[in-house]
Amino acid sequence: MTRIRLLGPVQYVSARGTATRPGAPGPQAVLAALALRAGSLVTIDELIDGLYHDDPPSTARRVVVNYVHRLRTHIDRVDPAEETAGERPSAVLGTTDDGYVLRLPEECVDALRFGLLTARARHHARNGDPAAAAAALAEALGMWQGPALAGLPGPGAEDHRRALNEQRASAVEHHLELLLECGRSAELVPDILRALEAYPYRERLHGALMLALYRSGRGAEALLAYDDARRVLADELGVDAGPALRELHAAILAEDQALLAGPGGRALLAGPSPAEEGAAATAPVRPGVPDLPAPAQLPPAPYDFTGRQEQLSALVAALTGGAEHAVAVITGMGGVGKTTLALRTAHTVAAGYPDGQLYANLRGPDGAPSDPAAVLTGFLAALGVPHERFPASLPDRTALFRTLLSRRAVLVVLDNATSVTQVEPLLPGAARCAVLITARALAAMPATLTVPLVGMGPDDAVELIGKVAGARRLDEEPDAVAALAAACGHLPLALRAAGARLAARPAWSVATLLERVSDQARLLGELRVGELTVEAVFELSTSQLPPRQARAFMALSIPHYAEFDVKGAAAVLDLPEQDAETVLEALVDAVLLETRAPGRYHFHDLVGAYARAKARAELTERERRTVVRRAADYICASIVAAVRASQPLAGPLTAEIHPRRSAGADVGTGHDAMLWVRGVLPTVVAVVEQAAASGDPDAVALAVDTVTLVPCFEDIVPLGSFAQAASALVPAAVAHCRGDIAGTAYYAAGVVLQKHSSPESLHRSRAHLLRVLDTFGDTPAPGGGPRPFLLVLFSLAMLAQLELQFGNFAAARAYAERSVAVARLSGDRELVARRRTLLLQVEVEDPDRRMDLTGIAAQCRELSGVFTRSEDEKWLIRMLMTEAESVLRGGGHAEAAGLYRRVLERARDSGHARNETECLFRLSEALLATGDTVGALGTARDAVAGARLAQEPLLTAHSQRALGLALRAVGEEPEAASHLERAEELYRALRGPSGAAEV
Repeated sequence: MTRIRLLGPVQYVSARGTATRPGAPGPQAVLAALALRAGSLVTIDELIDGLYHDDPPSTARRVVVNYVHRLRTHIDRVDPAEETAGERPSAVLGTTDDGYVLRLPEECVDALRFGLLTARARHHARNGDPAAAAAALAEALGMWQGPALAGLPGPGAEDHRRALNEQRASAVEHHLELLLECGRSAELVPDILRALEAYPYRERLHGALMLALYRSGRGAEALLAYDDARRVLADELGVDAGPALRELHAAILAEDQALLAGPGGRALLAGPSPAEEGAAATAPVRPGVPDLPAPAQLPPAPYDFTGRQEQLSALVAALTGGAEHAVAVITGMGGVGKTTLALRTAHTVAAGYPDGQLYANLRGPDGAPSDPAAVLTGFLAALGVPHERFPASLPDRTALFRTLLSRRAVLVVLDNATSVTQVEPLLPGAARCAVLITARALAAMPATLTVPLVGMGPDDAVELIGKVAGARRLDEEPDAVAALAAACGHLPLALRAAGARLAARPAWSVATLLERVSDQARLLGELRVGELTVEAVFELSTSQLPPRQARAFMALSIPHYAEFDVKGAAAVLDLPEQDAETVLEALVDAVLLETRAPGRYHFHDLVGAYARAKARAELTERERRTVVRRAADYICASIVAAVRASQPLAGPLTAEIHPRRSAGADVGTGHDAMLWVRGVLPTVVAVVEQAAASGDPDAVALAVDTVTLVPCFEDIVPLGSFAQAASALVPAAVAHCRGDIAGTAYYAAGVVLQKHSSPESLHRSRAHLLRVLDTFGDTPAPGGGPRPFLLVLFSLAMLAQLELQFGNFAAARAYAERSVAVARLSGDRELVARRRTLLLQVEVEDPDRRMDLTGIAAQCRELSGVFTRSEDEKWLIRMLMTEAESVLRGGGHAEAAGLYRRVLERARDSGHARNETECLFRLSEALLATGDTVGALGTARDAVAGARLAQEPLLTAHSQRALGLALRAVGEEPEAASHLERAEELYRALRGPSGAAEV
């Protein structure tokens, strides 16, 4: 089989046995990272972190992809004849969405096989078979062909090289001890001396040399070897020989005959037998300070620990599962509960580390990273080293620390780590020790397990508030507590702060605090626990940012983006896309931005609030307005692109759009562009609201143009969500923009308010649309520019629909006829056809219609032909619906039901959600008329669900009425009455206080 060699120069060994170097050091480093985790996913981000010491370049992802391509090319070139069943040899290097997998068993990677063999040796040794154990280690050590990962660059290779070399040293040590147990003393002396040249500070090797010399009849040399060991340890590390070495020295002086035992006899420092393992592990090794208690430095376990059971179980398993050199890392943003989870985990597993627990907070009181040399001072003191014996340099302190823990089982907890460089000197080398680390980000840290922590789930968040504030709060105001948890972003620190404020203020209701935190300007100030605030925790992260990243962090928060991509960020920051992506990824690494998918970014709610507060304090008003203008420009350009990609009237609709700087997003074509609009709807609303509040004329004009175009997508997005933003644009445009922009703002607000869930908004919509006619005149000529002509044309159509909703059929017909007349001025047959569609709809619904239903149906079929030839699916669906309604009102119930079913299929296939809902309630009416009560009921329920999403009052009223009638038909009178009453309430509100409009 294919094999990978890492214990020496990196080599790829083909199935035929050909060994080659797979390219330059960069591709070799990628292959090594994949091989060391063979069979498991290694993400591209992890590979990047392993290649670069500092901030990776913007091209890092392409570099990794290129390296993998080179590796595959090399593999195929080395194994040209190994292709089977159409699969190339390079298929061993698999690709996933997030990274790559090397599909090889552990036995095929020498470094992993080395670990398997050392584990096998330990098993044989525990079972009393030193010869078999020694043979396994001899095989393992025989695989080494030089320094591990020789010549490979990058922090990942350095970390793995360090770990592999430590494993090699332990294996050499254990192998020599096993051979001593087998009675091979004299011949081992040269081998032990060579090992000591490589590892001069390992006391067990010194002990093995003393024992080998003594057993070979060279007792005096054994005593000299002890003196050499003491001198090396004192001169280099500033420590005395450990008690085990001193005990061996005393036994040699006393000519202890037990030292001469052969295989299976007493052999101090040759490793404990299974029976002696526990006692040997806890032997005191503190120089000059015997019988010190084991350190127990863990802070108390948090009393209010809540949830996180899955993460807790995974961490406990990683630290108690028997893995050697276990390292578990918890990452996440400030305030997410990393320390709480770490302490609960540490206390849970503490019994498994009988030699003690060491704890250090790696950030000082001022937030600055702690010096690892200072941290080691505390650790060494806890382990019994007198201050006068502390080595001066960091490497020497690390060496002493690892020596003291070499035969112990100690848990080391490192809280709030800032970098691998800070952590690395604090890691013990002993296999039975374990390390638990918390950090905001520590991607390059080799770990047994990494747990990325995010906010709590809604139920756990509510429970945590209850634990802090008192359980009665949950019983008395469950909805308010849930809303408060959401306002806190489900962030544990914020939840504790909110709970603590309630606990300290028993007279406050939860609703009172909820109202206070709902004010963005007061939000962060309300979230305080003593001297610790959510704002201060975030400040720790931002204080470390370079100026460019700090300004980007503030600027990106200003438009209130729900989510943004690289192009959107580049537009806001006025940066090339590659530079913008570099900044974004740096903010993700600093845990100040979150990402759900590649290239998509968003703020945690509280981080966004903090960033905006920081922007208000540190950016000038001009800078903030510039950011909003750029965001509005990008959104407007993107909506224009979506209109041009999906709408028949794209040219005239976008001909006079305000000048733009940005090219906008990549929205796709056709239906994809429409889906893009639906996906970014919250972001569009947020940017429009910011533009309206900015007072910047350009930003307001861009926002007006954006909202004017959004109704092109009314069949797939709920226009009611724009009601507040569109209403705010009207006074902003009147105050800051020229007359045509103000008139356009009236039109945009009129269209949106017609679709809003509040019935009274329909009357405001009519008032706005009438202002459009006042602004541009009743019948502007097409030659006067597309904006006035189209706005008047569409306003007339919208007024006709409004009057139809109010039941003012005469006014509706008058507006519809005027819209047809204006459309004819353009000479555009399809435009006229669309306006005629509205006129036919009025005729169908008017009890005093001017033409019979048969004639209406015939005209509907004529216009359907026009829309079919022009492939205008949206208006074809509307026309078919009007035809079906004319048939239904004429008594052709079964025929109408068939027509509605065909229209429903078209609406679903094309994604026109609003038309689908309208078709559903009308189909329910048709089915009920045919006697299909079961079908009518199910269809009406679907209609009500769709109307709830569309948020249109008339659509909701019709759907509620259809459901009420269907329920009555199947005998469900109480439920039927409820729906019919709701429908009647909506109809009354829609009719409202106003009469027919003047036409």
